[in-house]
Amino acid sequence: MTKEDLITAIDKAKSAFKTMMDNDPELQELKGYLVLSSPHGQFQITDDPLETLRILKEFPTMISESEFKDKGIDLIQTIQGLEGELKNAAWGKTKTEIQKKIENSSNLLNANLQKIEFQEDTFIEIRFQRPILDLIFKMQKNPFVSQVHTPQTKASILIVLGTLIELTQQVEK
Repeated sequence: MTKEDLITAIDKAKSAFKTMMDNDPELQELKGYLVLSSPHGQFQITDDPLETLRILKEFPTMISESEFKDKGIDLIQTIQGLEGELKNAAWGKTKTEIQKKIENSSNLLNANLQKIEFQEDTFIEIRFQRPILDLIFKMQKNPFVSQVHTPQTKASILIVLGTLIELTQQVEK
């Protein structure tokens, strides 16, 4: 799944979430927010333009195995090492050389991030700052919530909107 597909899935999830909250203001009491999740971890969705970089740093299992993922991780480590050197460098030529290396590595990383692909089976879920059980159970039945991935029991507070691929392919409701 490409970065554009990821953005599409996130946009659809945000739209569904907003519609759910607008249609039932009582649900706003839950103070919900969206996360990307899998059995390997989770990542809160934000409006950060550097989200792909943050995902690679904080939730690399969400990214499909490829040379671009490996190269991205290597470049992040290189930049972090150079930033450490920069702190200890004396002013002058050495500092300028290190800054140039950081800039070059950052440019390579940004180009590499455009080629990264994401795991299609990653979920977009709703998490809650204020888990009010009756409202969560009510939300389980909402038509925007995946009835396939959201357990329909009172033993679960898991609310899944869908997988990335499902959301990408979903027709607007």
